[in-house]
Amino acid sequence: MDSPGVQTVARALSVLGCFRGGDELGVSEVARRQGLAVSTTHRLLSALVEAGFLDKDAESSRYRLGGALAEYGQIAYRQHRIYLAEPHLEQLATTTGASASIATRYGNDAVLLGTSRWREAEGHQLQGVRLPLHASALGKALLAWSETTDDELGRLSYETGTARSVPGPEELGKELALTRERGYAFNDEELAPGFRTIGVPVLGAGGCARFALGLRGPVDLMIDERIPFFVELAKVTAREIATVMR
Repeated sequence: MDSPGVQTVARALSVLGCFRGGDELGVSEVARRQGLAVSTTHRLLSALVEAGFLDKDAESSRYRLGGALAEYGQIAYRQHRIYLAEPHLEQLATTTGASASIATRYGNDAVLLGTSRWREAEGHQLQGVRLPLHASALGKALLAWSETTDDELGRLSYETGTARSVPGPEELGKELALTRERGYAFNDEELAPGFRTIGVPVLGAGGCARFALGLRGPVDLMIDERIPFFVELAKVTAREIATVMR
C-alpha cells in the first residue's frame, strides 16, 4: 500500500492533469472532476501554486498552468531535440498547406512535441497536445511500428473520439495490420469532424518508431486524390528527421 505522502503526490499530479486542456478552473470544478472535498482540493491547488506549477488569478480566484511548467517544457524540448525537426515540419506544411507535427508515445496517448506554425483556415481550433492512440494517425503509426501486443491493445481506452473511431482492440488490430501494409496511418475524421490526418513513423534503431510524423488538414484539402502525394512527402520528411535526430 502506498504511503500517505505518495498518495498526496499522486493526487496533486491528478489535479494538475485537470488543466491539460488549457482551461482556467475554479476550486469547485477541480474538486468535482477529481471526486475530492473542496478543502482537500484547495490545499492541493495551493501547493501547486507555491511550486509554480499553477497560477491563481487574483480577481477571479481561478487557476491556470504556471510558469514552472513552461520551464520544464523548454528543457524537454531541448532534450528531445525537437528544434532539429522544426525546419522540416515547416517545409512540409508550407508545401502541402496542412499542419505538420511530430509526436511520441506516453501511456495510452500520442503527445505532440512540435507542430508547424502553418495553420489551415480553421487552425484556431487546434487539436490537443495529447491524442488517443486508437483514434489518431500519430498514435496508430506509433503502435503499428512498435512491438505491440494484443493485451496492450486491450488496455487502451476506446471512449474518446468520434463515431468513426475504431470501437475496440479487435478492430484496432486489423487497422494496424492495414497501416503496416500500406505504409502509413490514417485518421479519417476520427478525432474531429471535417479533419483528416496522415501518420508515418520516424524510425529509430531496429526499425521501431521513435516518433511519428503527422500531416493534418481539412477534408477538402486532404482529398483522396491527394493522399498518395501527401504520404510520399511525409515519408521523405520522416526520413530526413530520422537522419538529423540520430
